[in-house]
Amino acid sequence: MSRFMRTAAAAALTLAAGAALAGTASAQSYNRLVVFGDSLSDNGNLFLFTGGTQPPAPFYFQGRFSTGPVFVELLGFNLGRYAAGDSNAGSINYAFGGARTDLAGAPPGMRTQLNAYLGGGGTFGSGDLVSILGGANNIFQGLPAAGASANPAGAMQVVSLSAAADINLLVDSVAAAGAGTILVTNLPKLSLTPQFRGTTAAPLADYAVTTFNGAVYNGLSTIAANRPGTNIILMDLFKIGDTIAGNPTAFGVTNVTQPCFNQVTLTYCSNPNDYFYLDGVHPTAAGHRAIASLANDYLYYGDRGAATAHQGELSLRQREDSLDLGSEALSGWAAWEAGRTTLDVSFTGDTTDVDARGIVPDAKVEGQGIRLALDHSMSESWRMGFAGSFRQAETVAGPTRFDSQNFSFDAFFGWRSGPMFANVTAGASRDIYEDIQRATGVGPVVHTGETRGYSRGVRVQGGTWFDMGGIALSPRVAVTWASTDVSGYVENGVAAQYAYEDRTVEGITGEVTLRAESGIEGVTFYVEGGWRDSLDDSSDPVGTGLAGSPSQVLYRTIEDPMGGQLLAQMGLEVDWGPARVGLGLKGRYGDHADSFVGGITLRMPLN
Repeated sequence: MSRFMRTAAAAALTLAAGAALAGTASAQSYNRLVVFGDSLSDNGNLFLFTGGTQPPAPFYFQGRFSTGPVFVELLGFNLGRYAAGDSNAGSINYAFGGARTDLAGAPPGMRTQLNAYLGGGGTFGSGDLVSILGGANNIFQGLPAAGASANPAGAMQVVSLSAAADINLLVDSVAAAGAGTILVTNLPKLSLTPQFRGTTAAPLADYAVTTFNGAVYNGLSTIAANRPGTNIILMDLFKIGDTIAGNPTAFGVTNVTQPCFNQVTLTYCSNPNDYFYLDGVHPTAAGHRAIASLANDYLYYGDRGAATAHQGELSLRQREDSLDLGSEALSGWAAWEAGRTTLDVSFTGDTTDVDARGIVPDAKVEGQGIRLALDHSMSESWRMGFAGSFRQAETVAGPTRFDSQNFSFDAFFGWRSGPMFANVTAGASRDIYEDIQRATGVGPVVHTGETRGYSRGVRVQGGTWFDMGGIALSPRVAVTWASTDVSGYVENGVAAQYAYEDRTVEGITGEVTLRAESGIEGVTFYVEGGWRDSLDDSSDPVGTGLAGSPSQVLYRTIEDPMGGQLLAQMGLEVDWGPARVGLGLKGRYGDHADSFVGGITLRMPLN
């Protein structure tokens, strides 16, 4: 695919991602949200606690340290406020601006917040989502003394490790109390904020953050292993910072280097919607929208990752198509001529429309292919052949897309005695999935990847012919086993990096069809119709995890898109000198998908 086409495809994915992901997210739900944190999560607790003085009302939105709602308010929950006396039974926010991670009392530190929640009768359930974000205030307060010390890095290491220990203790306590999911957010790159950008304190601030983030990750990995009943999701806020700073307009802002509100001169910008930062460190509403989008990409990875089901499903359909062609070569009305060897060259085009199935988005598949087949009749009763084919396709499925290549080899062997016939086809394919893209919904961020797969299958067919005088009819039955293995892979990108498990798509189908053939001198035409249905589906669920996070792998069982299928095909073959030219069209009308393959074949005798 050209660079222009890839860019256009990525743009289209990004535009479609918002609506598509909103529908997907609703399938994976949380009962309520409980929040512990600092000013990045505070929805007005400090404002109430200080009698409306902090943050100063004229410059901040309704008690938030922002120009609008903070990110936890954008996750789809009606968040109450601890300082307002709201009930612990629903979604509730205990975060306070200025909070440290410890047991400080004013403003309440994060461990104090948890104690207040539990002391007020708060509990956690398996369907609850808990957000924990803090540690920046520990670093802010520790930097002046550390910078003036003989060992600034050593001093900040103590501060960062202590704050990380508090966060890990909070997570372990919440998990022990029964919370089903905990979203832990690490700290952003402080050197990108207006307060630290270009200052001598920036390197030490970043060192403190990376020390903190590393200690949090290591601690969470241990906690996750010891608390299997809780899914601990680590959201990497640090990783995405450079992307936002390098391309701010793609995130809806133009200024990422200066604050809208100057806290020294008390001047306020006239265009706050164009700024990422309200003050030296706090994001504007636009910044919080970006963080909320990132959080959703992490929180709903189990459902959003289900779109990769289309990869294995495509390869399985292609393997079934290859097996069908083997039977096609051995089940026609014309008699076999002993010693005859022929070469077939076919060019095909195909399209498939797959309906949405719950969390799996609908898909459009378009492809082309070429096939070479050599067959030989050992006698009037026995015939065999080999075929090699190449197919490529482009699949677009909601916020995802990928290109695929399929290299197949099949062997087929047939017998006939009078009007009766039977045949078997077996084959294998190498499947390549390239230029995999997923629009994350986080601004313009599109993740990429590639993987490989392997398919194999066997088809057995039997039937007979009835000469009706000018028209021949053939009832026939067939059983097909096909299996596709798709190797797991990890996405590349700065949002939530989905880590996909190996997956096998496998099934057995049975079919009954009726074929009619007729013709005049030099021309043969045929039609065939019937029904194919699943006899067994032993496909794996789609498994999705998160790279760089101690999160659990979440599995989603996916419904077979084809299921029961109405089969229909028609074709025409015409003599062309010693060769024959065939045109054919085949359709499969399934429960949730319709697939069509058309092609032209040149059949040439070699003796």
